[in-house]
Amino acid sequence: MGFDAFFIARLDYQDKEKRLNDKTMEFVWRPMFDTLGESAQIFTHCLYHHYSAPPGFDFDTLSSDDPFITDQRLTTYNAPEKAEQFHEWVL
Repeated sequence: MGFDAFFIARLDYQDKEKRLNDKTMEFVWRPMFDTLGESAQIFTHCLYHHYSAPPGFDFDTLSSDDPFITDQRLTTYNAPEKAEQFHEWVL
């Protein structure tokens, strides 16, 4: 289909727990390996918070109190702080 990657959110809770513990939320999926081998494979990532943004980074919903990321043109410049928070969350 021309995709470069595949992102999924709905997986079995036991599989997700194991992948979180093993740090294998990203993998190369070979769904038809027995018949097609490596010719049918795609990089796959399992989303951590289903379809939601990470805590503190929900900028898309009106009900969110998460602050927007602002740049140097505004008085409340928080881009470096938000970048550090995101980096810590990813680790």
